[in-house]
Formats: sequence, structure tokens, C-alpha cells
Amino acid sequence: MYLNDIARYDEKYITKESKDCSTYGYFYIFWKEHLLERVQRLFVWKGLPDTLPQKEIEMPLYLRGHVGICDYKHEISAFNGTFNGVTKYIDEYTHYNCFSPVDSFEKEINKDIIVIDNTSLRNPLLPLIHHYSVMLAHNDVTLVSALINVRDSDGVPVATTEKQKKSIEDYQNKKYKGQFGYMTDIGMLGLNYVGGTHSSSQNIKDIYEVREKLLKSFYQAIGIKASFEKNNNAVTDEVTSDNCLLQINIHDMLECRKKGAEKINNLFGTNYGVDLAAEILDIFEKGDTNEDNKTTLSKNEPNADTVTVDG
Repeated sequence: MYLNDIARYDEKYITKESKDCSTYGYFYIFWKEHLLERVQRLFVWKGLPDTLPQKEIEMPLYLRGHVGICDYKHEISAFNGTFNGVTKYIDEYTHYNCFSPVDSFEKEINKDIIVIDNTSLRNPLLPLIHHYSVMLAHNDVTLVSALINVRDSDGVPVATTEKQKKSIEDYQNKKYKGQFGYMTDIGMLGLNYVGGTHSSSQNIKDIYEVREKLLKSFYQAIGIKASFEKNNNAVTDEVTSDNCLLQINIHDMLECRKKGAEKINNLFGTNYGVDLAAEILDIFEKGDTNEDNKTTLSKNEPNADTVTVDG
């Protein structure tokens, strides 16, 4: 096969690599990168020159909560920065200290540079990404453990000698690789098992559903509707209210970007624009496209069986 021919994987390498990639640390890094890449697709900027890629605007907004846009050597450019110069308001400043790998300088806000905020409170998305990366990483570790442990149901073996320990390690390695194996009680002392059975202690389906709900919850925290579990007690007015509250976050971020684009155009004579990505707009316009999830209760239908809350 292609990858095997190119990379020339062997079984020992695959086993070691997969074990290293089944730890909390690896899963945390994976989810942090993955969630950041997903939010990069929320907005679409229009009219930007080749010298100002969209990601150079969005990345500082997600990671730091703000970005500075100014004329740098006759090119409109984006810069990370910090605030300087006090005003009568504790969170408003007069100057922006720009820095990059090649230069650093100070600019006066709204005169030489426009600062775009990620939200009205200038909060980044990184803490939210970190929060859900932690939970998703723990969930994936649990899922991998459950998938392996379900292959036997005898509990956790306890070794009383070094030889028994080695026998258990060999057996668990074979179990991880999906091979047939057995443990030998060389010490003739009897292997003891403690704890409940693996097969009953973790329900794999439940663990995977938690993963899906965490991802939906992450999108909801940003402000994107997602089909959620059915709620028999919700009524139409409650569903509508939830949807409106849900959209506050993403529309706040959009409004901050539009205000920034307008200020940039006024200061530098550009014609930049920004809007939600087409896929996100489609979600807001069409709502839930799952036919099984379209039934909603009205206040005049107290006996309806099911209802789905979008958001």
C-alpha cells in the first residue's frame, strides 16, 4: 500500500507510535490544534491584498483577542501587539505597540493604526479552545482504554513476582496489538485480579456520545447551532429564545470585525469586508436539516412526544 511503501512502517514502530499517540498529552495537542483550525473557517474576509492573508488577521484575534492593522512600508499589514497610553477608561488606550519577527514600533490608535477586537470585551478564543481540549483529550484516553480493556473482562491482574510482572506486560502488549496471548504464572503463587470487569465498567457507546456532545457544546459556546438531544419539556418559544441567545457570541465577533474593517477603509482608503462563512450562514438560514429533529412543541400541544432544540 502507498503509505507503507513510502514510509516502510514495521510492526514495532507502529505499536510504539500508536501507544505514544494514545496519551493525554498527545490528545490535548491534537484537539487544541484541531479546534483552532476549525474556528479559522468561521469568517471570510473580502478584498484583502496578497500581502495581508486572512489568517494573519484571524490568528491574533483568536489567540490574543486583538490585532493591529497599519501601513507598514507601503503595505497594509497585520501585527500582534500590546496596548499603551492611559485614558479615562480602564480598558481603552491611546497607542498600540506592534511587534513581529522583523520589527517593532508604536502607533497611535485610530490615527496610524486600527485595532480590531475579537469580541466586545476583547476576549480571545484560546481559553475556550483550551477548556474543551482538556475534556476531549480525557475522553479520548478513556475511549482508547475502553476499546482495549473490553477485550478481556477479568479485572486488573496484580503481580507478586518480577516474572509475573513480565508475563502480564507481555500479555497486555499482545492485547493492545490485537494478538492472541496468555499469561504464565511462573511463580506458582496464583495471579490475583482486582477491580470490576472491564467490559461493564465503561460503555464505549456512552463515551463516544460524550465526545460528540463536547464538540457540539464547543460550537454552541461560539454561537453555532447544532442538533442536540431531544428535550421533552421545551416549547417553541423556548427553542426560539435559545437560538437567539446562542447567536449572540458569533454575531458579536462578526460585528467587531465589521467595525474594524470600516475603520480600516476610512483610514487607508481600502475596500475590505468581512462576513460569516457561507456554511455558517447556511446553518443560520436553514436551521436543522435533520428531518428527525424538526418536531417542536407549541404551548398548545402539551402531549407531544418529542422536541429538538437547535442549539
